[in-house]
Amino acid sequence: MKQNHMTYRVYLDQASLPQMYGIQGRGGVRVGRISTDFQEVNRLAQCCNSAGLSPIHLADVVEDFRRS
Repeated sequence: MKQNHMTYRVYLDQASLPQMYGIQGRGGVRVGRISTDFQEVNRLAQCCNSAGLSPIHLADVVEDFRRS
């Protein structure tokens, strides 16, 4: 049985200044303006991928990340 894992990646959110990085996944799920630090956001995206995070939980994970 093949698992359908969501793949998340970092994108540069240029909507306003300062430019910040966000995470987007297949299917259009996207959370922007997470941090100005690419490496920090990339580590979060990798953790989401490793855990096979469902897109319905992405916003909650990002919110927890912002509070930490």
